[in-house]
Amino acid sequence: MRCPRRLASLALALLMLGGLAGPAPAMTNAQLSARADALYEERGDLAKAAMGVEMYRRMVASEPGDLAASLRLCELLVWLGAQSPDEQAEEYFREVIVVAQQARRAHPKEPGPLFYLGMGQGLLADVCSFPEALVLVKQARKNMDKLAASDPAYCHGGPDRVLGRIYTKMPAFIGGDNDLAEQHYKRAIQYGPRYWLNQLYLAELYYQEGENDKARKLLEEVASGRPLPTLMPECRIWQRMARQALADGQPPH
Repeated sequence: MRCPRRLASLALALLMLGGLAGPAPAMTNAQLSARADALYEERGDLAKAAMGVEMYRRMVASEPGDLAASLRLCELLVWLGAQSPDEQAEEYFREVIVVAQQARRAHPKEPGPLFYLGMGQGLLADVCSFPEALVLVKQARKNMDKLAASDPAYCHGGPDRVLGRIYTKMPAFIGGDNDLAEQHYKRAIQYGPRYWLNQLYLAELYYQEGENDKARKLLEEVASGRPLPTLMPECRIWQRMARQALADGQPPH
C-alpha cells in the first residue's frame, strides 16, 4: 500500500533532517582553506584555534606540499602548546617538528619550515626529559644559527628570539650564556620592535641579572604600546603579562 503524497514528503524531510538521506558533500579545498583561515583569525578563542588545527591537518594530509597550510598548522600548534599543560604541550610540539620536517622536504629553500623546526625542537626541549632535551637543544641551535645567517628578520626576529631563549634556558655547563642571550634578544627587537615577546624575554633576563630598571623600561614599553593588527590575540596576552609583571615587580610569566 502506497503512502499518501503528503506523508511521503514528510518522511523524506525527516530522513534529510536526521542525516539519513546521505552524507553532506565534502568541502572543496578552497572552502576548507577559507574555513581554516577564519578560525585562525579567531585563535584567541582556544576552542576555535583547536578547530583550526583540525582543518589545517586535513589540508596538509590531502596536500603535503601545501606550504601555507603547513606553516599555519605549526603556528597554531605552538599557540595551543604554549597555553597547555606540559603533557599536552609535548604532543603539540612533537607535531610541530613532524609537520615542519615534512614541509622542509617539500620546500628546502623556504625559511618557514626551518624556523618552525628549530622552534619546535626548542619548545619540546623545555618540556621533555633531560637526555632528549640535550639533543633537541643542539639541533635547535644549529637550525636557528643557519636561519639567522640567511633570514634574520623572519617572524619579527624569530631566529634570534629562539637563540636568546636557548642561551637563557641552558645551564652554563652545557653552553648557557646570558651575555649571548642578551645580544640575541636585542637583535630580535631590532627586527621585531612590536613583536613584544622579544621585549618580554629580555625583561625576564634583566630581572635574573638584577637589572630591574632596564626590565621595567621594557615592560612599560609593552604595556603602553600599540598592538600589531595581525597579532591582536598575542599582543593582548603580552600586554597582560607586562602589566602584571609591573604590578608584581617580578619577571613576566
